[in-house]
Amino acid sequence: MADLMKSADAVPRRSAPEPDPAAGGDRTARTSALARRRRGVLAVASAAALLSLGGLGGAMLVKSPAQAAADTRAPEASVITASVGSERLARTVVLRGDVTSGATLSLTPTEVADSRALGGATNLGGSSPVLTRKLAHVGDTVKAAEPIVEFSGRPVYILPGRIPAYRDMVPGESGDDIAQIQGALATLGLYHGGDKHGYFGAVTKKSVVALYHRLGYPVPVTGGAAGKGGGSGATGEPFVPLSEMAFAASVPVRVVGLPAAVGDKVSGPVASLATGGLKLTGYLDPSYQGLVKEGMKVRITSEALGVTASAGVSSVGELVTPGDKSGSLPSGGDASDQGGNAPANGGIPYLPVQVTPIGTWDNRLDGQNVRMTITAAATTGAVLTVPEAAINAGADARTSVTVVAPDGSQHRVRVTVGVSADGKVQVTPTGTARLRARDRVVVGQ
Repeated sequence: MADLMKSADAVPRRSAPEPDPAAGGDRTARTSALARRRRGVLAVASAAALLSLGGLGGAMLVKSPAQAAADTRAPEASVITASVGSERLARTVVLRGDVTSGATLSLTPTEVADSRALGGATNLGGSSPVLTRKLAHVGDTVKAAEPIVEFSGRPVYILPGRIPAYRDMVPGESGDDIAQIQGALATLGLYHGGDKHGYFGAVTKKSVVALYHRLGYPVPVTGGAAGKGGGSGATGEPFVPLSEMAFAASVPVRVVGLPAAVGDKVSGPVASLATGGLKLTGYLDPSYQGLVKEGMKVRITSEALGVTASAGVSSVGELVTPGDKSGSLPSGGDASDQGGNAPANGGIPYLPVQVTPIGTWDNRLDGQNVRMTITAAATTGAVLTVPEAAINAGADARTSVTVVAPDGSQHRVRVTVGVSADGKVQVTPTGTARLRARDRVVVGQ
C-alpha cells in the first residue's frame, strides 16, 4: 500500500490551467449555446399553448344538435306596451295655396278733354297725355270717385258698375252705361233722379258737375277746339270722358301697379287695379276629400313674409286636373294656364279650397304662395289617448284596448274612439270600465 501511495505521489498532478485572456472565445460559445437551448424551450412551450387554445376554440365551435336547435329557436313572445296619455288632440290638414288679386283692371288715358274751370274759363285739351302726378301708392285701397293718378292735369278715377266703360258719356245719349253712371252717382249722394232712366239729361249733367267739384278738378266739357265728346250734346256741356273714368265691378279696389313715371308720355296703362279683393285658393289632395268641409278654421302662413292670418273654409270644389280643358275648373278661371303662368299646383290634380278671411287680408300677401293649416277636428280639452295600434276591433264591431296590470296580467277595456291625430286616438271607456292616464296598454308583441 505504501508503495502504491508512493507511486501515486510520483505521478505529477495536472493543475487547472491559468486563465488566459485569449481564451474568452470558449466562454462566449458556451453562453450562446445556453441561450439557444433556452429559446428552444420557450418555442416548444409557446407551440403547446397555441395548440391548447386552438383545441379549446374548436371545442367551442362544435355544437350538439340539441344546442343548435336551442340556439335557433324563436324567442319567447314579449308584450309591447305604451302609456295611456291625457292631452288635447287636434286633427289638421296642411296644404299649399296661392293668393291672387282676382280680376284686374288697367287704366290707359288716350286723350285730354277740354275742361271748364269754376270761374268759367275753358282749358283746351287735345295734347298728348303726360303723367303729372301719382295720387296713390301700390297696395293702397281706393274708393269710388277718388283720384288715382293725374295726367295733363286731369284725374283718373273709378265708379262702381259691372258694364265696362266703352265711350264718352255725353248729354242727349241713352244706354245701359248711362243708367249705370246714374246709379253710381246716386250711391255718392249726387243724383236723386229726375231724368229718364238711362238718359243723360239736365239732372244728370248737374250731377256730373257736382262729381268733378268733389274730385277737385275742372269739369270736362264737350266740343271746343279739341272736338272731344261730340255726341248729340251741344258744345261746352258737361260730360264724362272715357279717358278719365272706369267702372269697377267691386269697389273699393286695390292698386297693384303704377307702371309709368311722372313726366312720361302716356303710351300704356298708368294704373293697374285689382277688383274683388284678395283671393286664396288652396290645393287639397283628392285623398282628403270629405275631410275638409265648409266652416272649418284655417291658419294661413306666409313663410317669405312672416305674415299669418286666420280664415274659414267657404267651399271645396270639384276635382281639377291642370292642363285638362275638359276637366272641372274652379269658378272664375282656367286652372291650367292663367295669363301664361305655370299650371296651378305644379300640374298635380287637386280639389280647390276657397277661404274667407276673418277680418281683412294683408295686402302684402298678394302673389304669395302660402301654407294653409286646416283644423278638421279637435277636442275641447284634455282627453285620454292611446296609440292607434292599441285599438282592437272585435267581430261585434266593438272596440277595446288591452290593459296590462302591474303584476303582468291583462284585461280588456271597451272604449269608444273619437278624434285621431298624429298616430294617437281619443278613447273613452264605456259602461263601468275604468281606464286612467299612465295605464299601460298593449300595442304589439
